Amino acid sequence: MNWKQIKKQTRGENLDSLTGVLKKNVAEERIASIVNTEHTGTLFLCDVNRLQRINNQYGHLAGDECLKQVAQILDYMTHRDDILGRYGGDEFIIFVPSCRREEQAQEICRRIEKRFRDSAGRESDRISPTVTAAYVLCRPEDTYKSLLGRIWEELEKQGAGQHTSSEQKPDRRNHYIKDVKRVRRELIEQIKEPGAFCQNYETFKGIYRFLERGLIRSGQEACVILLTVVDEQGGSLIPYEKDTLMEQLGEYIGAALRIGDVYTRYSSSQYLVLVIDTTEGQAGMIAERIKERFLEDGRGKDILIHHCYELQPARFGEE
Repeated sequence: MNWKQIKKQTRGENLDSLTGVLKKNVAEERIASIVNTEHTGTLFLCDVNRLQRINNQYGHLAGDECLKQVAQILDYMTHRDDILGRYGGDEFIIFVPSCRREEQAQEICRRIEKRFRDSAGRESDRISPTVTAAYVLCRPEDTYKSLLGRIWEELEKQGAGQHTSSEQKPDRRNHYIKDVKRVRRELIEQIKEPGAFCQNYETFKGIYRFLERGLIRSGQEACVILLTVVDEQGGSLIPYEKDTLMEQLGEYIGAALRIGDVYTRYSSSQYLVLVIDTTEGQAGMIAERIKERFLEDGRGKDILIHHCYELQPARFGEE
């Protein structure tokens, strides 16, 4: 079974959470099993160049993205029976059982390094990492431990990850500030128009629960309104009549609420509304205002009914 098949079949705890390749201990276990019994193959160690400098200059999210890129490329370049794992913070380990000649190992290293150099040259709009690769061929007397010792010596000979001059030393002072700025850019909402915050139901539920927890200490008032469209007998509408009607009702709701309120389509004929800093009586008035607009537009025999309740602080140990 090759490592890509293992990746699909093993549980998540065997995979590195950031890159999706095998964790160090899992990869080492599988490599050692082959080396210690078959005494064949080649071990490769790939070091991501200047990752700390990328973290310091662009922020840790950029560094994480580089590691993901490296893992994806190495994943693509590995073959059926190869084993790929994340060895450390910026190192990846590959074992190729079928590689038994010096020329073949050199060619694999050359292709790995060239692939990253070419990628860095093409993709000028993103931070593209480069990699230094080293290898050692398995000898008959080798164990996994002896292979690992020799490959670190090979990597050190190439000076992987080392700074050769004072100009290359990164500025360590402001890299966390860069992370904060990036997080803010990703999270901030660009409000395009006034009105309430329309979200899907799962997001609405998350906001509701967050607010419910906050009531424990804030004492803030909030209410939920359930708005339901029915026919004059109180039954469900004909399915083909609902879509246009509910789309219009959503527009009425958005216009009637404040910019800090939230609403969602709950079912084919219902909306849920979460209004902040509002008592149950005030929520009832908001619902009546929406109903008046609904009736003004000549909905015929359609009726809009509502139910309100005030949020209570979340309680421990209750469903």
